[in-house]
Amino acid sequence: MHSRIKYVAALLLALQSLPSVAAEHDSVSFMHWWVSKGEQASINVLKNRLTQQDIEWDAKAYAGSGTSRYGDVLVKRVATGTPPTAAQLVGYDIQMWAEQGALHSLDDLAIAGEWDEVVPNDIQLLSKYQGHWIAAPINAHSTNWLWVNNTLLEQIGGHEPDNWSELIYLLDKAQAAGIIPLAIGGEAWEHTLLFESVAAGVGGAEFYRHAFIDLDTHALDPERLLTIFQRMSKLRTYIDPEFAQRYWDEATDLVYQGKALLQVQGTWVNGEFIAQDLTAGVDYQCFNFPDTQGIFLFNSDQYVFFKDSQTDKQTLDRFVTTLMDTDFQRDLNHRTGAAPARTDVPLTSFNACGQRSIAHMRSSNMRRSLMGSIAMGNASPPDAKEAIYQVVSEHFYGRISNEQAVAQLQAVIATAAAAKQAIAAAN
Repeated sequence: MHSRIKYVAALLLALQSLPSVAAEHDSVSFMHWWVSKGEQASINVLKNRLTQQDIEWDAKAYAGSGTSRYGDVLVKRVATGTPPTAAQLVGYDIQMWAEQGALHSLDDLAIAGEWDEVVPNDIQLLSKYQGHWIAAPINAHSTNWLWVNNTLLEQIGGHEPDNWSELIYLLDKAQAAGIIPLAIGGEAWEHTLLFESVAAGVGGAEFYRHAFIDLDTHALDPERLLTIFQRMSKLRTYIDPEFAQRYWDEATDLVYQGKALLQVQGTWVNGEFIAQDLTAGVDYQCFNFPDTQGIFLFNSDQYVFFKDSQTDKQTLDRFVTTLMDTDFQRDLNHRTGAAPARTDVPLTSFNACGQRSIAHMRSSNMRRSLMGSIAMGNASPPDAKEAIYQVVSEHFYGRISNEQAVAQLQAVIATAAAAKQAIAAAN
């Protein structure tokens, strides 16, 4: 069992002996990790909407999307008997809290709002626990994108790369012109995000689903895995020596400032560029990572709601209904750069990259090629995610060879598959 799950379970058990605290009230408190410029603009949309409804709010931001930096703060708040009304979570961290019985069921609101009809199925799998809605998804970021400085692209005579060879040609042209071809930061999740785009491009949707979501060891063809790591090694030759000292948003700044040609990142970069008053298609371009044009690797920001918070039921329901409102998801994701989590939000008011992402999500959902991001914890449980992080980042830093990375990844997924089977047998 994941160590943080054990920690949460022990804390919740201890809390059962604590006296109840203040009476319920008609305000909401929530935790989130939106701290960059674009993210702050996004959270302000929610704050303003609550203010318009005369709902008092108390928001606390802690950096660290889907990481222990953020998660440990949430655990401590629950441990002290002061859980927030709601907390932003992604992926399998939602399931972790649901397993402890800590979350409100949202089934009544989901039925009334017909969430089953409008939220893509693969996102629903993370929004539900044992068939019951326990989270409200507010967006669907896609991770397999190139974010390109348009001035630099025109300067080197480049164009949208359709396949791997064309991407390498584009990066070579940038390098020859003295431009940083590929901007990236030093954290393992960023390297894994790059890895998942490469893996999906090499193996396709069926391989990605079997290998990283189903954790099927039979899908791990060693020659295919070797090709993936060979391509990761090739991409390493296009980064600058200072990459290890920066964070993802600082890499985004390099593209924005015209110091780097492109970044491989999620659609939250669109939100950062929007916050800088840049125009999609003019100042920057957004292209699907080559050979993944029919695949939408997603990271869905969601909110969960704690049973032990002191928010009254009527106010809680209003808060949840706000998060799932079509107009709110439209206005919010104008800022986040993501697609709304609902497929029925009109795309006409979004910028060029937003419209492209929404259309991409809808078509991928129909083809069953909308799949969770490994790096963002939407593909596999925390233990598997962290283990993949370790292998991919060690390889990206050049500390292990392509062949060693293949063997270690196979071992990691075999261990995760065995754990998954053991849990299934126990239940």
